Amino acid sequence: MLRPVWNPFSRYADKQEKIVDRILRNIAFLGVFEAQRKILELMQSNLVILDLWLEARFKGYKYLNKSTRKRLYKNSERIVETFLEFSKKTPIDLKAVANNLRNLGLKVPGAPGDDEKLRLITAMMLFLRPGAGRFEYLEGASFGKLLADPDGGKKMIGDCNQIVTFYTFLYSRKFKLEDLQIKIMKEHVCLHFKGVDIEATSGSFAKYDQYLKILPIVELISTNLLDVSDFRDKQIHIDARDFLKAAHLANSLSSETELVKKNLKAAYHNMAVEAVKTNNFENAAFFLEKSGLDTEADAKFLSDIFHNAVIYNVSNHQFKSARYYADKKGDNELKKYIDEQEALSLYNSGSLDRARELFSRAGNRQMVKACYAKEYNKVQARVAGLKLLSEMKSHRSDYQKMIELANKMEDYQLVESLRKFLSQI
Repeated sequence: MLRPVWNPFSRYADKQEKIVDRILRNIAFLGVFEAQRKILELMQSNLVILDLWLEARFKGYKYLNKSTRKRLYKNSERIVETFLEFSKKTPIDLKAVANNLRNLGLKVPGAPGDDEKLRLITAMMLFLRPGAGRFEYLEGASFGKLLADPDGGKKMIGDCNQIVTFYTFLYSRKFKLEDLQIKIMKEHVCLHFKGVDIEATSGSFAKYDQYLKILPIVELISTNLLDVSDFRDKQIHIDARDFLKAAHLANSLSSETELVKKNLKAAYHNMAVEAVKTNNFENAAFFLEKSGLDTEADAKFLSDIFHNAVIYNVSNHQFKSARYYADKKGDNELKKYIDEQEALSLYNSGSLDRARELFSRAGNRQMVKACYAKEYNKVQARVAGLKLLSEMKSHRSDYQKMIELANKMEDYQLVESLRKFLSQI
């Protein structure tokens, strides 16, 4: 009665998807070991849900909507049921398995419980080997293609990453995933169990002497994240923040240092681009600086961010912010541009003293004169309607101010005319 009711309006097809997202929100702040521990727990809980949700989030396949994911999760449960029925009916000769391993030059795992683990792995290989009619290899396939309905007559389709993932999922239903590793070859991956290679694409034991590295099973997640997308499936645009989360996750899990650093740099770069699109130049500069700024292109992009920030803030009369970004860019021409644009705004609003100061700093002598001319017109408006001599005499100070302004305007003909007029009153 205390079991929580799942919200039918949630974006999540299963509560584990929500747990994954909660971890992803904090992945950049977790240490490597803590991130790996949490992801391994999720893999043990349900690797299918973890992997498919990450694929939906970070590869953006359109078909992986909520209802489809629910159906695929049910398919995975049904595959497990079918496999368990198969394994009960299929006798496994452990002596034959041991002889097979020795013939390959492999040592037979002999720790307590290893017999049962080998029995399960052998049953998995028999169940999923291509000749059994359940699995078909397809290069670069998305994980969702592997989760076919076993009662619908469709084959499970996947590449080496996907079928290794499903082997791992089946193993996790009975045993701890810490038993397993992955062995990385050039453009290939296989499952590895205590010195024994398990070639999931063919459903057989193997011995690969030529390989790049053997990695903890948790790195299966980063291997899938870094794998190419299935070009056969339509994709939606991946939000830059989601791409950054994927890069942080891969960075926390993967030993492929150069590749994950490259992806993390690309993620930060994409975040900077998205921030520029929304005119959030502070965030744009922050994310670009986080990317490393180790190329000329990065330096130019940062300079462009500051330039665009100046133009945007000037257009919105945010001159203080504009000056902040102009200082960041260190461009005197931009600073002059800001002064002139702010001065023009002040000129139009009638704040002539400050406008004149800024025009002068920008070296715009013509607009300095225009400020004096506008001030002259304001004073002239006060005396324009005067007809009586007595009225004119009472405004003698205005006429003197007009002479002063005409001088500053460098209109000496007007100065002479005003002086002549003033001498007559």
